[in-house]
Amino acid sequence: MRRAGVVLVAAALSAGLAAALAATAGRQPATFPDPQVQARPDGCGRDYLAQTRRDIPTWVYVNDRDAPAGGPAPPPQRLQGAIGSRYQAQLAVHPTEEDLPTIHRGYDFNFEVLPDKAYENLLAGDAALHTGNFAGVGPSTGRLHVEREQRALPFFAWPELSDRVTMIGSWVWDCGHWTPGGERTEIHSYRALWLERAPGRPSPLATRGESEGDLFLSSDKTYAGVEADCAHRSKGDSPAFRSCLATEPAWQDLSGRYRFRLRVPRRPAAGSRLVVRVLDAGSSVGAPRATTIVRAGGVDVTLSVKAKRGVPLVVAQRVLARWTKAPRPEHLRVSFLSLLVRRAMDPGCPGGRPSCGSLQTTHGEQVSAGPGEWNVYVNAAGVWKMWGRGLLRARDGRIFRGGPTVDVQLARGRPWRVFVFTRECDFGSLGNADGAQHAMTPCPRSSEFGTFDGDDVPGFAVARFSSPAAALGLHRLRPQRVGSTCPPANRLGCYELSYRVDRVRG
Repeated sequence: MRRAGVVLVAAALSAGLAAALAATAGRQPATFPDPQVQARPDGCGRDYLAQTRRDIPTWVYVNDRDAPAGGPAPPPQRLQGAIGSRYQAQLAVHPTEEDLPTIHRGYDFNFEVLPDKAYENLLAGDAALHTGNFAGVGPSTGRLHVEREQRALPFFAWPELSDRVTMIGSWVWDCGHWTPGGERTEIHSYRALWLERAPGRPSPLATRGESEGDLFLSSDKTYAGVEADCAHRSKGDSPAFRSCLATEPAWQDLSGRYRFRLRVPRRPAAGSRLVVRVLDAGSSVGAPRATTIVRAGGVDVTLSVKAKRGVPLVVAQRVLARWTKAPRPEHLRVSFLSLLVRRAMDPGCPGGRPSCGSLQTTHGEQVSAGPGEWNVYVNAAGVWKMWGRGLLRARDGRIFRGGPTVDVQLARGRPWRVFVFTRECDFGSLGNADGAQHAMTPCPRSSEFGTFDGDDVPGFAVARFSSPAAALGLHRLRPQRVGSTCPPANRLGCYELSYRVDRVRG
């Protein structure tokens, strides 16, 4: 969530959730909500500093003005659509550049969803007037923005461009973005995610060339859910809101029956059979297991949950389906060999001056000291990893060797990409929403204090390939300027990365 407006869900009780799942399966509100008319009556307050101090909420439920404080909050909503952006398309899915520590327990992982026709009215604003979700020309324009803290979303459920999602989550106003065009709506956070990888093609994660649907449910509503629920209960009473934040549990009730669909390619040959398997990917002990039924050339997936109040629950499962006699994909291995840090992006200017001709950062007024604290994320065709253990202590000229190795399975002739995203941590002195003594995962505690514009961004880098064969060999990658706080005087950027792509035989 961007602090360019300091940006900074969860829902009903068990019975309310069951009703919501049925009610939202294909029906949405009749009209687009108007942020200029509705966001503030629903609970938004346009004051960045008050949001930072947690005097007022950063997230409130859409339609909360019609939900009495003593009753349930507006129910969770179902969203279906494809991940992608009209503008800055390569940034339709990525870890956040920065987040405000006082209202997060960890940095978010974000993606943009183009809703299917039946779910378009989850967007807010007016496309012709460029208001709400239709304001600006960024990755979120005309899309429903989706966020969840990285610490509460396992890597297996991190999507890639063009993946399809079906999700059930809190439909909220992002009160921290009212310029330009008024507040936008988003799904933040979500309780259930069904992720169809590379729809109609073999999944890059599946070793047997299978179609894949990843199922993730969590009873952790994250701090965004805590804020939204407290906003519902306090209804604009600031002392009551702050008091609620201190006691509101992060647990949400997942009880209900969930249904999803995994689409598969056409039968490749006469006599081919569809073989389905379900693999666990880190579920809680005793978590329910999804059931599958082959129907009409695809797979129906069902999960029934009976949660125990207050007991944490995670469902993390991969549903894999393949036709017998289907061709095997190509197995590639992407080896990230070295990361050269040209500029550590710390320290800022002496005395916190906005500008001093620094080669380290365009955020000169930050209070920081070397080394830089870097988070480096790599993504090959939708398989995400972090460099090292998630934190690199960077100094000018330092080379980090032996980065992640990523295996991917790709159909012959399939386009794909290598994507690298970076962050340099600058807010270690603020801790996180639980207090200054806590770290904002995956950044460390420190004495540093960044700027109003957020953490430093070394920049993202991307390489696109027309096929698996086109990617073979040794490659060098440098960051793009878009969104980077690396000073332009560094003509080659603040880092350079090398990697190799090999074909794995057998």
